Amino acid sequence: MYKPKIFLIGEGEGKLIALEETGYVTEDVLQGLLANYPDLLAGDQIDPENPRRWLLVAREMRIPGDSDEGGRWSLDHLFLDQDGVPTFVECKRATDTRIRREVVAQMLDYAANGIEYWSMDQIRQAAAETARGRGRFLDAEIAALLGNGAEADEVNVEDFWNSVEGNLHNRRIRLVFVADSTPKELRRLVEFLNEEMKNVEVLAIEVKQFRKAENEGQTALVPRVVGFTEAARSEKGSSQGRKARTNRDIFLGKSDPGAREFFERLLDTAEKRGHYVYWGQLGFSVRAHLPQGGGLASFMYGYPPSTFHFYFDRNLGFTDEESATLRSTLLEFGVFQESGQYTLTAEVKESNLEQIERVCAFIFDRMGRLGDSSGTAGNQ
Repeated sequence: MYKPKIFLIGEGEGKLIALEETGYVTEDVLQGLLANYPDLLAGDQIDPENPRRWLLVAREMRIPGDSDEGGRWSLDHLFLDQDGVPTFVECKRATDTRIRREVVAQMLDYAANGIEYWSMDQIRQAAAETARGRGRFLDAEIAALLGNGAEADEVNVEDFWNSVEGNLHNRRIRLVFVADSTPKELRRLVEFLNEEMKNVEVLAIEVKQFRKAENEGQTALVPRVVGFTEAARSEKGSSQGRKARTNRDIFLGKSDPGAREFFERLLDTAEKRGHYVYWGQLGFSVRAHLPQGGGLASFMYGYPPSTFHFYFDRNLGFTDEESATLRSTLLEFGVFQESGQYTLTAEVKESNLEQIERVCAFIFDRMGRLGDSSGTAGNQ
């Protein structure tokens, strides 16, 4: 049976080395290659004018099917690109009959439930654990992803996570099916979904493997994006980029009446105390100036119409014992719910406004003990 070939130029003049297309032994091999070499996702073919770069959040990312579940499904890979667009990746070999239709329904299940039930804390924690498992620091990896060099800039890192949260909130995601060969049934579904879904980019990527006929020596991998029409590329290109940031007036205009008054007082207090107020796509973060020129660390977030977070940023310098004590104290106010290992969340309502005002005052007082926070507040 004829097998497609590619040719390497050998050392001798005019010598070509033929590599024949071969399948992958297992899906795990293909998954491992993607985890170690994300550029196989062909970011330059997805967006030739601004090639996509990738940060691996996790391999086998758990997805809940309900708010009280740890994880009903397991996504092969979750990546983020440099604009913070969550990219769901599922791998299948062409010999797997599920690649024709089943995998599409499976991926839509993953996307719908991931958007609904993942918290930013879970995504950040998974990405940090992945980086740590490779002996790296997450902030440095994000800085490299954003093109900021080796040193992580805290403002840019937080801006990146704000972009991720904004993309999830607006259902701006990318679904990618990776295989050694893509059947025509899947290509048709991908093309249809990609043209009909406004915010969701749907792609298939073939990563073909070529080896010498005797199965020794050189191996080549050739990725190719399929099912991406120029009409869809033009439409998605205008909507997938980073959105403009909000500001105080827009944010307050989107907030519930009771929450609006609370957020106004919170922002005023943050500025008076010399904290940095950073505006993202949807909301704001309040950042403490760390002692001895240690940079900035976020500790409070607000999102319209009424969401308030306290975040245990590792840069705040709390010991595990101090974090546990602070978490327990904040929960005793009766307004917070745990949203993950590092985040507490409250919804600002008329019925709990007094308690939230008290907890906010307590947080500002506690942050004031970090050291000199007399830096200049910002409202960029």
